[in-house]
Amino acid sequence: MIIDCHTHFHAGAIQGAVFSQMYGINLVHIEAAKGDEELHLKLMQERGYDLQFLSQPPFTQAHDLPAPLGIAQARAYNDSIAQCVQTYGDKFRGVASLPLQDIAASVKEMERAIGELGMIGVMINPDPSRRGTSPTHEEEHWYPLYEKACELDVPLFIHPGSCALPRLQRYNLALHLGFLYGETEFILTFIFGRVFERFPALKILVSHGGGAIPYQAGRFQAATEPSMRSGRPATPVDGTFLDNLRKMYFDTCVYSQEGLECLLKVVGVDRCLFGTEVPGLGTCRRPDGRWYDNVEDYVNNIEWLTDADRQKIYADNAIKLFKLAV
Repeated sequence: MIIDCHTHFHAGAIQGAVFSQMYGINLVHIEAAKGDEELHLKLMQERGYDLQFLSQPPFTQAHDLPAPLGIAQARAYNDSIAQCVQTYGDKFRGVASLPLQDIAASVKEMERAIGELGMIGVMINPDPSRRGTSPTHEEEHWYPLYEKACELDVPLFIHPGSCALPRLQRYNLALHLGFLYGETEFILTFIFGRVFERFPALKILVSHGGGAIPYQAGRFQAATEPSMRSGRPATPVDGTFLDNLRKMYFDTCVYSQEGLECLLKVVGVDRCLFGTEVPGLGTCRRPDGRWYDNVEDYVNNIEWLTDADRQKIYADNAIKLFKLAV
């Protein structure tokens, strides 16, 4: 069985409604809309994927707009995904959006999405402001979401939204670098801020293999070990950086075998879930004629993985983390 934990459900009519609101229509009632499930089903059949987790495309999130728009959009996306899951229940599960510009409304929507719509997790954008001005994730601002996620026993799927920093507007860097920066910053502030000490039951799944973390793990680990000069860690935490990192989960959406091997060696096979973002940025041809988001190629070609390891990555870890009945 292959479970793809990282895909996005494109429902363009919802975005059209949001833009209409921005240009003078005063009613904030955005309806659920049909998405691109046929394309998902086609690609899943071609690739042999059995189940996909659907979430809102992160660059469409309205987190920096007035709260009524964010609330209406999140509800519409969640309703749309829930309708898709109801129609094709053996193929999809839903990961909810939240109106993160309003934490109280986000808690309320989390309760609705999980309790009424049957969604299995929620997506968290580390920087709802899109401009680097949101509270970082060790701050008490986020505690109500952490408390509710622990109460409902659902994972938080950490996936940055679009970035509006002017220096990232060239070369599509808002996606290429903005996402990776957001994931890296989230992990560092969360661990160095000792959030797991306050919320030990919190379940965290970080997209795109954790950004830059696996490649630079030694640097961050060193900050939590005794230094030569003082004999104390520069950034003390309970345990070490790697101890805390291995409490999180990561998807395999990195688009190279070398990158995936680094991730697996740093965090361990038990902490990695198969994820592709299909159809998405990686649906581009590799020199061998396959797609960059044929992530199963990388998993299958890592010689030191056992069949049991691959089974964990492809399905078992997702089933355990999300408590799936499959």
